[in-house]
Amino acid sequence: MGFCYLNNIAIAALEAMATGARRVAVFDFDVHHGNGTEAILLDRPGCAFFSIHQFPCFPGTGALDAGENCFNYPVAPETSRELYRHTLAGAMDDLGKYNPDLIAVSAGFDAYARDPLVNAPLLTEDFYWLGQSLRVLGVPMFSVLEGGYSSGLPELILAYLKGVEGK
Repeated sequence: MGFCYLNNIAIAALEAMATGARRVAVFDFDVHHGNGTEAILLDRPGCAFFSIHQFPCFPGTGALDAGENCFNYPVAPETSRELYRHTLAGAMDDLGKYNPDLIAVSAGFDAYARDPLVNAPLLTEDFYWLGQSLRVLGVPMFSVLEGGYSSGLPELILAYLKGVEGK
C-alpha cells in the first residue's frame, strides 16, 4: 500500500516470538498508521501493537482498535503538543501494562513540527522524552527507523537515542 515492501518491524517481532520471546509489543510512533503491521499482527497470541498516529492522514486507517491486540491512539491534525504527548504517555502506560518481554519500536520522526509532509507538533525534546519514557519501562527493546522527512532528522534521532540511553 505504498511505503513498505517488507514490514521489517513485524518480521522482527514474529522472529522474536519464534525464537523464545513470550510477549512482544510493537510500539509505533510514526505519524502514519502502521496498517501493514496491524494486519500482520492482528489477533496473534503473544503479540500486541500500539500505534500513535495522526488521523485522518494517509493511509486513512487506525481510527479504532482492531481485534484483541491492536491498539490505536489517533490524534487529529493540528493537535496541541500537550495533547499529543498526553496521548503518547497513555499509550506507553498501556504498553507497560501489557508486560512484554521485548519492545520493537517503529520510530517515525515525521510527527516533528517542521516535517514537510504533515502537520504535527512535536519538538526535538519530545523525541528525547519518548526514548527516556521507553527506557524507564525496563524492557529490552530495539528501534527501526520508519519515517521523518525534515532536515532535522539526524538531530531528532540523536535526541531519541540519548533518551533511550539515559544520557
